[in-house]
Amino acid sequence: MDHILAKSQQYGGETLAAHTWDVLVKLSDLYRLRPRLDNGSQLWHCLYWAAFLHDFGKAARGFQQRLRGGRAWSHRHEVLSLAFVDAIAHGFTPEEQRWLVAAIVSHHRDEPEIAETYPPGLRRDPLVDLCNELEPQVIDHLQRWLTECANPWRDLLGLSDVVKCIQPKPVQVAADRLRNWLQVYHNWVRQLASTPGAARIPGILLRGLITSADHMASAHLRCMPPPVQDSWQTLAARAFPGQQAYTHQRQSAEVSPQSALLMAPTGSGKTEAALYWALGDGTTTPARIFYTLPYQASMNAMYDRLRHTFGDAAVGLQHGRAVQALYARFHEGEEWSAGVRRAQWEQNLNLLHARPLKVLSPYQLLKALFQLRGFEAMLTDYAQAAFIFDEIHAYEPERLALITGMMRYLRERFAARFFVMSATFPQLIRDHLGAALGNAPVISASPDIFARFRRHKLHLRDGELTDPATVEEIATTVRAGKQVLVCANTVARAQEMRDNLARAGLTDNHLVLIHSRFTYGDRNRIEQDIRTRCGSNVTPRPPLALVATQVVEVSLDIDLDTIYTDPAPLEALLQRFGRVNRKGAKGICPVYVFCQPTDGQGVYGRDRDPQQAGHIVRVTLAELERHNGETIDESAINQWLDAIYDDSILHQQWTDAYRRMAQQIDLIINGLHPFKSDEQREDDFERMFDGVDVIPQCFEHEYVNLIVEERYIEANNYLVSISKQRFAILRNQGKIRPAEEVGQRRVWIAHLPYDQRNGLSFDDIAYDPDWS
Repeated sequence: MDHILAKSQQYGGETLAAHTWDVLVKLSDLYRLRPRLDNGSQLWHCLYWAAFLHDFGKAARGFQQRLRGGRAWSHRHEVLSLAFVDAIAHGFTPEEQRWLVAAIVSHHRDEPEIAETYPPGLRRDPLVDLCNELEPQVIDHLQRWLTECANPWRDLLGLSDVVKCIQPKPVQVAADRLRNWLQVYHNWVRQLASTPGAARIPGILLRGLITSADHMASAHLRCMPPPVQDSWQTLAARAFPGQQAYTHQRQSAEVSPQSALLMAPTGSGKTEAALYWALGDGTTTPARIFYTLPYQASMNAMYDRLRHTFGDAAVGLQHGRAVQALYARFHEGEEWSAGVRRAQWEQNLNLLHARPLKVLSPYQLLKALFQLRGFEAMLTDYAQAAFIFDEIHAYEPERLALITGMMRYLRERFAARFFVMSATFPQLIRDHLGAALGNAPVISASPDIFARFRRHKLHLRDGELTDPATVEEIATTVRAGKQVLVCANTVARAQEMRDNLARAGLTDNHLVLIHSRFTYGDRNRIEQDIRTRCGSNVTPRPPLALVATQVVEVSLDIDLDTIYTDPAPLEALLQRFGRVNRKGAKGICPVYVFCQPTDGQGVYGRDRDPQQAGHIVRVTLAELERHNGETIDESAINQWLDAIYDDSILHQQWTDAYRRMAQQIDLIINGLHPFKSDEQREDDFERMFDGVDVIPQCFEHEYVNLIVEERYIEANNYLVSISKQRFAILRNQGKIRPAEEVGQRRVWIAHLPYDQRNGLSFDDIAYDPDWS
């Protein structure tokens, strides 16, 4: 069999036998990861035999010639592999035969493409020509291999308990038998279309598992990293020595087998509580742990934190710019090519679903529900997994409806469990989460913890953040040696505040600005600078004004002395406050909230009616007025939130938005259909994201040169994301044009000023749709 290849020389020249063995090894790894996934069915039995046969069709004459540099081959090798199903079909029930055939024939292409390639009823059946591609001697080789090796390999891989022994029968490779098994497959796919729900799960698992095993083998992944197997006590002793676990952390570990909600103050160890929940007492190892966060800055920071805790091999990072973040971490001290290779390999491991602990955004998870290509493998990777959702408050009602719909589906169909945590849980949100998670218990930090984290005194200020007197006050505070957080709701206001503070006498050493409109390269540099200067464990702490937008709100482990902030909804304000006096070690620190403007600044409470725009901000300010001058009682925060959401207009707006999207997500889930990806839904998914990448004009030359040199990761460090609305405005103004000399890559040049201190600037600041 050594002369029969599975891969061309470009991909290692691997033999068919070697590749098949590697696929079976990866399948056995996947079995050990989730041994109870079959739920009493013959799932692993069907998958083993399907994996053994899945590439037999590659022995075709035309396919082998193509691998050796010959002309293209117009057939599908996985269809030809069905010619050998007759040899083992007697070892399966009719239902299992459907599963076997589907796993074999679907491991590369969707069912509609297979149907289009081999339609029935033609005068000359194309399956006749396909069968003629197998020479008699090759058929004998394949038959002997199946007869002599399949059962012993099953034993060597430790699969004897779940894979039945079958004595293969001789086969006759014939077009009518291929047509029979193809029809079995097509009939089952059509049947699934009319029977949604649980009936579709076997198809999802079959395709997800065989494609995962095949892709891991093709990528030459030597072995899958083992799942995280610590108990929570072991993790606590190793990663947090000398720290006494809080009551809410121990309670989180105790409810580990089920989903749960946690309410605890920012800085009180919610991350530790979530990890303790995921691991439990160590008797039931989670197949996968997914840690979700809403912003890339917080994802990058959590990735670094978890790598330090669990090691590089255990943790992956997945978001739209993960490769840039990984390259920024790996290229130091290495040649650029080594850093690129490592970053790309890390990305491949994420696509292969190999990392046992992954930091990502919920939108990466939602790809599976939108039936994008490979969604079956994604859903399979979510089976029996532990999901941590940090800072659930950050999502608008429409996005929250998508997330809770996904939670419900994964819990009901894939035995997933969820840990949702926040410092704030208004009853409105808690009710919807409870419905999605099956009335999960609510864990709350103890009263003494809430009392210990009374660390902020609220001060409402008349006027605006940008008022000259406020700018001078901030500058004076910094010159006095303090670290001040200045939080604006839009990029334009943040840039304005940085310039105002510079004019007030603060130097570049005293000023750091972060928002979404820096290049990705500068953004990574700034995030690292912030961690170095403002991290909660940093000493000594240089005087500083950190000017930021919402990107600082979630899970950045920084600790400043005070904050001056634009008005915003209470959840956002509390997260901003959480970056001040984070551990409560500074006594009671002042936090300043300005009362103007009250229109939401195009960010909060958007509405076409100017009288309604920003309503949530005005309701929040009215509630804060009741507590002005008080030390904030963290245990009373949810009562404040409930009072805010009890406002009739706000409650109706929130409920209507949530309900509309909840109905859509139900339709999306009911339309999930294995063996069929959906390009139209890919467009629907992309419409969820309000961003277009552009290149500032000053970097066009560097970008083009890097593209010509095929140094794509470094080239992407010059990209800046702006909103689609702003892109349209700039294009109409003639300030956006296509880049030149970049081949097939669609890239736009922005004729706008850019500098490393302020990022990309727009000429007008009256209305800024770019707000993060």
